[in-house]
Amino acid sequence: MSDLTIGQIKSKRVLYLILSTLTLLFLGLIYAFSMFAAPMCSSFGLEKGAVALTFNIMMITFCIGAVIGSQIEKKIGVKGTLLVAAVLFFIGFAGTGIFGNGSIVVVYLCYGTFGGLGVGVGYNSVVATTNVWFPDKVGFSSGVLMMGFGLGSLILGTLSVNLIPLFGLGTVFTAIGVITAVIVIALALFLQRPPANIVELLAPEKATGDSYDPGDEDSALKTGTFYVYWTWAIIVIAIGLATIGNCASDAQIVGLDAGFATLLVGLVSTCNGLARVVIGLIYDKTNVKITMLIDGLIAVAATACIVSAFMTGISALYIIGALCCGFCYGGVPVVASAFARQRFGSKNYPLNLSLANFAITFGSILNIVVGIAVGGAANRLPIFIVMTVLSVIATITVLPFSRKWDKDMKMLENRRAARRG
Repeated sequence: MSDLTIGQIKSKRVLYLILSTLTLLFLGLIYAFSMFAAPMCSSFGLEKGAVALTFNIMMITFCIGAVIGSQIEKKIGVKGTLLVAAVLFFIGFAGTGIFGNGSIVVVYLCYGTFGGLGVGVGYNSVVATTNVWFPDKVGFSSGVLMMGFGLGSLILGTLSVNLIPLFGLGTVFTAIGVITAVIVIALALFLQRPPANIVELLAPEKATGDSYDPGDEDSALKTGTFYVYWTWAIIVIAIGLATIGNCASDAQIVGLDAGFATLLVGLVSTCNGLARVVIGLIYDKTNVKITMLIDGLIAVAATACIVSAFMTGISALYIIGALCCGFCYGGVPVVASAFARQRFGSKNYPLNLSLANFAITFGSILNIVVGIAVGGAANRLPIFIVMTVLSVIATITVLPFSRKWDKDMKMLENRRAARRG
């Protein structure tokens, strides 16, 4: 593909972006768990507290799947990796639909484990491959891709929930597994890596003329900047998960009826998806430091509103807070994608992206730990008081991150200069 013209590359990458976004829309159905939780309890005869744990299992296996997927891709390429993702997702949803009735173990194993692994493998491969086609617009491409991932629960989740009374939960889950697997396989037939000289062609200001990227030389896990980023991301993710996983039930606690509570889950998903475009554009126009600061401040406002809602019973405050939580959560994967590419280059991008996104695992654990620390996940006000304090800490963390980032950027430029000289 090295002989492609700039025009041909731009045409191909638009097609890949559209197909990849559609695929992530379906993979994003895993985030519709808040919508599916109640039907699982009623249709499968399962206890609410036990079902709720599925969300955390899924988020942890999602991260594990992303890391595994990055290694699988090295061995068998993008197409083979997407086929693996399709099989895992199919087992996750179809297995839950067929065998989940009356068995929380099956739900944990299929939806939580296989579903999470499948989404992690597929998500990482799609994002890592498609983003490399956009060296000049990495924030934009990340935002569009992750908008599709974030909107999956609103568009397809809402449709799926409405079909459950007609066809039954098991049938709907099985259909989701089949349709999503087919779409992922279809993408596997088209998606491929870009030509090696794409940076020189589309972002010459970032190229050195010999495809050298000094960031390729650094290991993310041996870089202090990465761990400061992780601290920020883990906290913001924990805040988002605390809201997303319990949005429907929390909304009813502050007085919203069940119908609007379900709608609010979709609206939070919309903000999640919208953030992925908005934050991507902010990243392209500014830098990672400002983007993280803005997202952190939104997290502070979000948690403060939710705390106020639980204390006063003013439902409007909860709505504002939940929407802001969805927005700040949606911004994290965009920052992760662009941060991993800009700081650590393209050579090991799939692995570095999966490591950046592994913050979701620790965010899930932090969410669980906070719940335990305040006496149980049902104590919603104390949980969000703690989350408010953590959101302030995350925002302050941007200061040391900024110092390390500036130092890293200067170091990378010195390497480029030394290479040219």
